[in-house]
Amino acid sequence: MVVYDRVDGMVARLDSFVGEYVSLSRPTGLKWQSRRRSVRQATEYEQRQFRAIGKLHRQQLKELPPRS
Repeated sequence: MVVYDRVDGMVARLDSFVGEYVSLSRPTGLKWQSRRRSVRQATEYEQRQFRAIGKLHRQQLKELPPRS
């Protein structure tokens, strides 16, 4: 489920929750925890934003030169 974290001001995927905390992640690999009450379901616009972040990140990874 795609959610919006009001504390950090970011759209993220809800990975899991335990008690009052949720684990969130973004397509870029960023992971963090937030309080459950600061997270709400993402709007349609925010869901599109989340997909665009993932697409941009994948494109940037393709453009990186191979590691030696």
